[in-house]
Amino acid sequence: MKQTITYLILTLFFAFPGAGQEQSNSYTLDQLISESLENNYDIRVSRTDLEISELNNTLGSAGMLPTLMWESSLNNSFNDRYDVDNQNGSLQNGVRLNWVLFKGFAAHIRKDRLETMEQLSGGNLVLVVENTIQAVVMAWYRALMAKEQLELLKEVMQLSEDRLGYMEDRRDLGAATSYEILQARTAYLTDKTAYLEQEVAVINTIRELKYLAGMDESVSLKLDGEMDFDGGEYALGELLAQLDNSNRSIQNQFVNLALLEKQRVLEQRARYPSLNATAGAGHNVHPESLNSNSATPGFSDGYFSYFANFSLSFTLFDGDRINRNIQIARMEEAIGQTNLEEMKHRLKNRLLNLYDTYQVRKELVEVGKENMETARVNMELSEEKFRTGAINSFNYRDVQLGYLQTSINYYRSVLNLVDTHTDLVRITGGIVEEYE
Repeated sequence: MKQTITYLILTLFFAFPGAGQEQSNSYTLDQLISESLENNYDIRVSRTDLEISELNNTLGSAGMLPTLMWESSLNNSFNDRYDVDNQNGSLQNGVRLNWVLFKGFAAHIRKDRLETMEQLSGGNLVLVVENTIQAVVMAWYRALMAKEQLELLKEVMQLSEDRLGYMEDRRDLGAATSYEILQARTAYLTDKTAYLEQEVAVINTIRELKYLAGMDESVSLKLDGEMDFDGGEYALGELLAQLDNSNRSIQNQFVNLALLEKQRVLEQRARYPSLNATAGAGHNVHPESLNSNSATPGFSDGYFSYFANFSLSFTLFDGDRINRNIQIARMEEAIGQTNLEEMKHRLKNRLLNLYDTYQVRKELVEVGKENMETARVNMELSEEKFRTGAINSFNYRDVQLGYLQTSINYYRSVLNLVDTHTDLVRITGGIVEEYE
């Protein structure tokens, strides 16, 4: 089990290029995922939990090994009778061994539970890794969208600044009114305000990426990527099969069911008798300095003692505690089975909704891209018409805002597609392979 989980962790870690290697300030998505697999806080905690489970998964923790103890004692007594002081003292040293030889094979069941708990910790680690990859992917694309939106606002702001300069030149020639100048200045200042606010939004998205990757705030992080995405085609039947076979939450719930089953069997083993063995050896001595009768020949000589005992116990009646615990364990096992059925149903509905949404959002990306390109051409033509006087400043401003909103809608549709896609591949257990 330990070798299997270790192999799984190494596979996840080295599945991404550059894992564990020093990177420059410019990061691709794969490199950021590698950094997150190594430094993300949740992954580090889950990895430590797995190590704790590995440490607990021993024969000694399961109670299959004996207990060996060293015992030492110094005993003294003083008697004052008829004005005669009597002092007695002894020094005892020895070892004692306790071993439960049989208790319904409960130790073997506990060992199986420890194996299963280690497996569950490994499954939880994989689940955290999947969630972290999804979070990094979404944060990456949110940061790219913020940068693209910043470039759009910068472009619109520069157009507004050019428009303001153009209107001021026309005013100097007597061809523009003060009202038109104020309108152009208001538009420019509005665009500049939006640009400055978007600069803060870009910083915040980069800071979120650093947090997910476990990077220090002082690290300079530059994104090496474009705001585009092609998720490919998926067959619903294959996705449903992957959901049943590869979904990590479902697999972890199966492990939980195995734990509940072993707990029920462990409670049933309490009905069996218990056979214990106790053995030991000791050495007793009466030092002369502690005994008033030490003058007696041979009094202070020590002696050795040995013993080996067996005890058999069987619970005849304990207030029906054993039967009650068995019944509770069976009910908890039934609850676990119900939770599994509910999880499968809920995740299947979630998958169906994601699949339908994914198909629609793919088309929305294509429509949004065409709409953005059309809006850009329209804005370029409108700028020429504005300078020739074919349209007024209000019409030109409406075209600018339309281009800005259409472009933002396109990038938002790409982000929504990425969101649906990552959720789709995560729920079917393929997000690690998707972003290898």
